[in-house]
Amino acid sequence: MAGGRYLFVEGFWDRLEDEIYKQNRTKKDVAKQCGFDRKILIRHSGHDNICLPYFARLCSVLNVSADYLLFGKK
Repeated sequence: MAGGRYLFVEGFWDRLEDEIYKQNRTKKDVAKQCGFDRKILIRHSGHDNICLPYFARLCSVLNVSADYLLFGKK
């Protein structure tokens, strides 16, 4: 999208789902804590992007770095 408001990086969704699982949490729980609908955390065909403010909330709530979710770097 124009203006850089959305984010898509190869492997992002897999790392996000793995982290949620490792923390023994649910997407519903994480989404609620982030203040958005659980649907945001479900990959839809053609809608694999996530809004940057939501991404920042995910990093904070999951206590993981942006580098980890984006690139797999701890």
